[in-house]
Amino acid sequence: MENTMSIILYKEGNRKARLLSYADAFEDYVDAFLPRIKNAEYTVEFVSFYRYQLAQYLKAKPVFTMSLPEGDMISDLIKDAYDDFLSAMEASPFNITGEGRSNLLESVKICFPWQNDPDSLTDAL
Repeated sequence: MENTMSIILYKEGNRKARLLSYADAFEDYVDAFLPRIKNAEYTVEFVSFYRYQLAQYLKAKPVFTMSLPEGDMISDLIKDAYDDFLSAMEASPFNITGEGRSNLLESVKICFPWQNDPDSLTDAL
């Protein structure tokens, strides 16, 4: 049932994106892909991070529509980046909480597959 609902929401998101209803399409994409992430803990922090990163991805794309495998892959990348963030926080000698943690979380940049790596420009010098 969950998988069927995800596919319906995904298709609805694509339909709305083609109609240029980006805010509605975004909400459908979140509702479609978030539950499909394996082994995710759906904390408020993770869901906020996921929404922020998915919005960054979609805003930077030339088109707002996504394929189903693309959405799953991007969701996995976002979860991996969040897991890396949690590992870094655990390994940190500092107790970072509240606003500091939120600021650090918002500064996480994911290099999505179709984008150029911004660090590669400086590596070539």
